[in-house]
Amino acid sequence: MSKSKKLLVNWIKSQPELDYLRKLACETKIVYNKDIEEPSRRVKVFSEPNYSIKKGKFKRLFEIIWVPGRNLRGKSYGDKNFDQQLNETSSIMSLSTGWDFICTFPVLYYFAKASGVLVFPISSLYAFLLLAISNAAGKLAMNRTKGNNNTATFLLTVFLILSFVKTLMSGVGIDLISRPDDIKNLAAKEFLKENGIDSEKPKQAYKDLLNSASRECSRLADEQSKLDATKRAQKSLYRELGLQMNKVPSNLTKSNPKYLIDNYLMELGVCRQRDLINSFIGKENFKNGEAFLAKNNLRNSLTPISYLYLFNRNQYYNIFKGNPLSGSEENLRNYQNTFDKSGIEFTADCLADDKNCQGKVRWTNPGMAINQASNQFYSRVINKEFQSLGFSFIGFIISVILSLTAVVLLYTSSLNMKVRASRSNYLDAVRNKLFTDMKEEKT
Repeated sequence: MSKSKKLLVNWIKSQPELDYLRKLACETKIVYNKDIEEPSRRVKVFSEPNYSIKKGKFKRLFEIIWVPGRNLRGKSYGDKNFDQQLNETSSIMSLSTGWDFICTFPVLYYFAKASGVLVFPISSLYAFLLLAISNAAGKLAMNRTKGNNNTATFLLTVFLILSFVKTLMSGVGIDLISRPDDIKNLAAKEFLKENGIDSEKPKQAYKDLLNSASRECSRLADEQSKLDATKRAQKSLYRELGLQMNKVPSNLTKSNPKYLIDNYLMELGVCRQRDLINSFIGKENFKNGEAFLAKNNLRNSLTPISYLYLFNRNQYYNIFKGNPLSGSEENLRNYQNTFDKSGIEFTADCLADDKNCQGKVRWTNPGMAINQASNQFYSRVINKEFQSLGFSFIGFIISVILSLTAVVLLYTSSLNMKVRASRSNYLDAVRNKLFTDMKEEKT
């Protein structure tokens, strides 16, 4: 036996982790030909296996999705135990990117809604590209050989950023697929509240409030008139009375008088309350008697999206399309005469030529669905409403844990000396020379 062969065999014998190779060699069938003069050539493997190194398309695709541990190292060095360790790292990384693929797909689906009938293949392509880029970045971040350390750090940062973005979308994506109707109704409820539609009062309630605010405004004005603002001792009280009369909320986004009264009453000065009520109370004569009671009953019995559809059809079309009352229009037509007499906008029917109210309820702008789902999910997280979050919060936490674990494992594994040795040019040259010499001896 040549020196190179002896070195290789002795080395294999000395390595505990290569026990599987020794066991495989013991089970290999051989042919012993005593007619050959040179003893070292008398033993030959009975049937040398033919190794197919060409991968099929399905296998290549699968390895993009679920990265094998061996793909995280180079080809200069490897053993069974080492690959098992890398399999653990690659499994966590692949599980993380795969979980994010599932959770973020609904978000990407809504992003691609504009593509029409191609929405599913296009959103699938986007999701797959994100997964492939993440896995490729994680795989290449394992290469910390000399001169490649900065590149590896950059690629690990890319993996971290992509994981962070997908984690942010994970809970939102689960919400979009698990509670789409709740998201629509909460969006409608928010719109009704912002526009003061869901907090209407009968005219008498506003009249009572107007009388109270007027009396208090007159009283404060009378007290203020008795003060001399030029005198230092009375100046502070003068300003305080002025504030009580004319105070307005800060950072207002809407200036609708009725909206301000319904939502910011306690933050308004009494004189300001009086002026605002006077500006709209003459137009609110419909809030009397039967019409007001009917509208109030419908608000309590219908979903917010149905209520918006009935009483603010134009505003409804700005947010949604479709008919939330499909099949129940006949029952609601009984209210038509009541509202027609009072002047309240009320539309239960969907005209045949009105495409906006046909079909299932859907978002006018798919981007609005993502925006609403994001706002609702993170507002509940901030307010610690964990019971209402359900599986979306669990999915979000799983994504956080998997992403952080994958980043830590990728970084620590890349510092492993075996990983660096697997990409050593020196070991690669030694190995190639050894097997070349053995092949030449065999021939």
